[in-house]
Amino acid sequence: MKSLISILIIGLFIMTPGLAAEENAPVFGDGHFSLSVGAGMRSLNEDSADSLYGKNNLTYSFDLAYGLSKYMDVFIHTDYFKVDGETSLTNEATSLRIIPLEIGLRLRLSGSRFVPQVGFGAGYYMVTDDMEVEGQTFTFEKNQVGFFIEGGLRVYVTGKLFVFAQGRFIFLKVKPDESSSEDATGIIYYTERDLGGFFLCAGLGIRF
Repeated sequence: MKSLISILIIGLFIMTPGLAAEENAPVFGDGHFSLSVGAGMRSLNEDSADSLYGKNNLTYSFDLAYGLSKYMDVFIHTDYFKVDGETSLTNEATSLRIIPLEIGLRLRLSGSRFVPQVGFGAGYYMVTDDMEVEGQTFTFEKNQVGFFIEGGLRVYVTGKLFVFAQGRFIFLKVKPDESSSEDATGIIYYTERDLGGFFLCAGLGIRF
């Protein structure tokens, strides 16, 4: 992941003429939008996650922000996380999908070309988990509110184009309803799950 971030930043420094020119630096203020897309790695706090799905699975992200002032943005964020795996003992298929809709505030710690940022917010997380048991697929679905904190760095190649690297920690505990799934083999109960974790990503964006 560190290599990806380094390649993005160094590559754009080399390829973009006039990077150091002050007239190409961004001018911050209210009324500006920024749109960014990226990709990165998502971990899960759940104890069984590594054995089921492996570590640091690929996630795609989308972020739209609006400048409230010179140093603060409000933003909405979503990403797409889906992993397939199998149980360690019986080798039965399982998959997990998490799609959030998040809103938050982000503070810019600099008004120059290099812009460190910190932020926080809340999200509505749509969780779908499919598990195969003796040839039958059981589906657990739950929409859950969670929270996150984040920090990152934007590097403006021009006054509008930037690359970014970002890390965030998501707090998401999913407790199922009283309902359960049942077949001829018995009842499958779902316990509370900790689906929070770290998300590290990098990508490209534009201000307009």
